[in-house]
Amino acid sequence: MILYVCVAVLTIGLARLIKSRSALNSYAAGQNEFVNGRKQIGTTRQQYLNRACLATIFLILFLVSACRFKVGNDYKRYLEFFRLIYRDQYVPTEAGFNWIVRLMQAVFGSETYLSIFALFAFLTIALMLYALYDLSEDFFFSFFLFMCFSYYFQSMNTVRYYLAIALTMVSIRFVFRKEYLKFMCMILLASLMHKSVLIVIPVYLIAMCPWKKWFVALMSVAIASGLLLGPFYMKVILFLYPTYENTDLLDGGTSVTNIVRCGAVLFLTLFYYKSSVKENTQIRFYFHLNYIAFLLYTCCSFLPEISRIGYYLTVGQVFLLPMVTERIPDEKQRKLVRYVIMAAAVIYFIAFLQTADHELIKLLPYQTWFFEPKFEFTVW
Repeated sequence: MILYVCVAVLTIGLARLIKSRSALNSYAAGQNEFVNGRKQIGTTRQQYLNRACLATIFLILFLVSACRFKVGNDYKRYLEFFRLIYRDQYVPTEAGFNWIVRLMQAVFGSETYLSIFALFAFLTIALMLYALYDLSEDFFFSFFLFMCFSYYFQSMNTVRYYLAIALTMVSIRFVFRKEYLKFMCMILLASLMHKSVLIVIPVYLIAMCPWKKWFVALMSVAIASGLLLGPFYMKVILFLYPTYENTDLLDGGTSVTNIVRCGAVLFLTLFYYKSSVKENTQIRFYFHLNYIAFLLYTCCSFLPEISRIGYYLTVGQVFLLPMVTERIPDEKQRKLVRYVIMAAAVIYFIAFLQTADHELIKLLPYQTWFFEPKFEFTVW
């Protein structure tokens, strides 16, 4: 636990030194720097600082993730996948994941697994940091929420799924640019890691559209119908995905924590809807995602892997909250809301750490192969 707290504090401290790309561009556009009568062209000191801090943050997060040993609720299950893939036996994982594993086994040996986990950590963390820097108006605030909402720490579980989330975060830029073909290609690429990401294509396109009142009412009723028609919807799902039948995925269930978090974000954004949300396409997009997530968590607990579907939507909160907060007209109120959000995020992080040793999470205790009495690159 101490390690995770130190990692969060250290990386958040480094993030405080980084100017967001949007702020940096505004700064550069707003003035011309001259030295001895000559305009300065090239990389500024702040840009060098940004790169150094981002590189250091990446290195810290990557090393913690790549050097873990027996950490994560599905660690042993992935080891079995690696064995089956090498033997050309059936595995329930997607083709893209299988190709990567085969490639790594060809390069590092048939029984390697640490290098595979390290590769997925490298790709996932690099893509997530890139998306945070590219999309956020306030990198520090977004990164703070990213760490406190445990997206980084949870990425040490279900490595395929979190790589899909990372690719989804990057794809948002294409939605904003209305480059929908690139967006769909990115999601199709992510589906080679985890097919659940395909739900993002219709949901993100719907969230990008301006919503009329009749559409909000219709969608709300349709999703809320899951409270009554859940068994019927499950029959449809099992018809489309018969592999779910007689598996533990059908247990369903939802998270009260996620409902409360989405509900709190919804309340805040509705309170400042006219001043912060209504006229901004990007903020409205994240607002719509949060609203859909709230409805799904509340009314569709029967859906298999509802939390995984929800995470594709709730990850937008790390961008939504800083954008809404920054547009609150009153300065004192803006600071107060910011501090309240940060305090709530810290409480969320503490609560997460208290449950990190649970059988379904298994992120504690943290172990690393550095301290193993006999270190091997083979499956134990």
